[in-house]
Amino acid sequence: MSDRTHLPSIEQALETLQEIEKKVDEGTRIAQTRRALEKNERVAKNKAVVAGYYQSLADKGLFVPIYGAGDFPWALPLHLPPYLIEILWATSRVLYALARKHLTAEGPDYLIKRIPDGWITDEMADILHTYYLTVEPDLAFDVLVYGANSKRGMDFDEFKASGDHLYAKILEAQSVDTYYGWLRECIRSARKTGAFDDSIFTRVNIDDRPLTDAELDEQVLATYIHGSENHRDRILFLEIDPRNQPSFQNLALLAKFISQGDPSQQPLILDPQDLFFKGDQLCYRWEGQTGSTNKVISRLVDTDFKAYLKKMSVEGKPEVIECLRRLYATPALWSDLSKHIAGFYLIDKSSITDLCMLEGVGVAPQTQRITPSLLESFRKDPDQLKQLAVKPLHGMSSKGVFVSPDLAVVEKYCSEEPMLAQEMFWATPVMPNINEELTDPDALAGFCSETRLVFHAGSPAVSDSPHAARCILALGRIHYASKDPARKIKDDAAGRGWFSNMGAIMAVKRELGMTDKRGAGLGMAPICWLD
Repeated sequence: MSDRTHLPSIEQALETLQEIEKKVDEGTRIAQTRRALEKNERVAKNKAVVAGYYQSLADKGLFVPIYGAGDFPWALPLHLPPYLIEILWATSRVLYALARKHLTAEGPDYLIKRIPDGWITDEMADILHTYYLTVEPDLAFDVLVYGANSKRGMDFDEFKASGDHLYAKILEAQSVDTYYGWLRECIRSARKTGAFDDSIFTRVNIDDRPLTDAELDEQVLATYIHGSENHRDRILFLEIDPRNQPSFQNLALLAKFISQGDPSQQPLILDPQDLFFKGDQLCYRWEGQTGSTNKVISRLVDTDFKAYLKKMSVEGKPEVIECLRRLYATPALWSDLSKHIAGFYLIDKSSITDLCMLEGVGVAPQTQRITPSLLESFRKDPDQLKQLAVKPLHGMSSKGVFVSPDLAVVEKYCSEEPMLAQEMFWATPVMPNINEELTDPDALAGFCSETRLVFHAGSPAVSDSPHAARCILALGRIHYASKDPARKIKDDAAGRGWFSNMGAIMAVKRELGMTDKRGAGLGMAPICWLD
């Protein structure tokens, strides 16, 4: 494995980011933004195109209507200006470099301190430490797209006429989920409509040429099969109760894609309870069959991980916990170390607190840990909370995020786990309403985008970037944000200050009586931009 000279230092990453920021002036940004908005509008208002796209997804069993709202327009590809993706890509390099700086300064102990007690051995910490210093791991980060100079509450037509440009703030950073199964189907369906023939779904490669859809397939497939050590054994996707997860269909599509028609090579999708060790070999029981596997991809994240351990303890299944602990401590199972649960803790929400302190990084919102002194300042001046979103240090963005919370809510959750306070930004509509069934005034104002960039780890399977992670896709979580700052979701039992957007509704759906785990639909759509 190569040394760290192939990866940029924090100073080099910052320099690249600043060069990209300076490269595109405001006039160019406005022109690119207008072009993207106009393309979104043309697609959104072409009912035949929209209907054909959704029908293609429905024919594949991919699309699920949400909450009786009709065919809610999630999974409709969304155009964003190229400069914005370029800036976000460069910012990701800074995040990677920050992580390497901490790892260099603190050594393997940095990982041991960040991961829950007892879930990483000294041996695995040493192995992962070496890997993270020489290869950039998987990473996903969420950004909220908004008009740089526009007031909150304007509708799509007002923004389009404003002559403004789009900007973004990074909200989250964490280890990546695996989205490519359904994303690939969304791209194929988009091409069939004829409305996305001139759209690009990937960043350019080393030759300054965008990857074709087939080349993207080839790179993603090579990465999964090869990993970091050309380990071609059958893959296991490790997920909690996978067949009751909204994302199961995506994993099933990804497994089919990876197998390339060979059932014996189709990845397994199993719960930890389906696994056991026989000697040093990891084995599984599933549908009356038993077998072995030597290559694991973990899809467990902090919140679900901790809840699962608690559930197994309550149910008196210590053998499941011990098997899981042994699995994460067995180096031979992680030929692709990027897929180990440690990646979730390497770059997480706390990384944003470091990022926002760096000079020259405009896309990092002010974020800070809620310390006892900060909590005391909230008690003295609760009005500060009106401009903040409060979220757990670990966990997923849709779980436990409170917008403009009451002081009692902040005190309660700070007493239970480490929390962050982040300044709020309001999304700007980037697409008009395309569903006549949605007559809500916020939906009529237009749809916004909360975007996620997804990076695959460096891999020898990709000759032009064997060490640097590649931005293989960008996703838009399309929702609508309330124009009324006092508006809350009706009958929210917790009384939180949620504004009317789909992300907020999903986060409190259980309290609103929405218990169907499959009721969330796809939730995300491919981001594309014009050449």
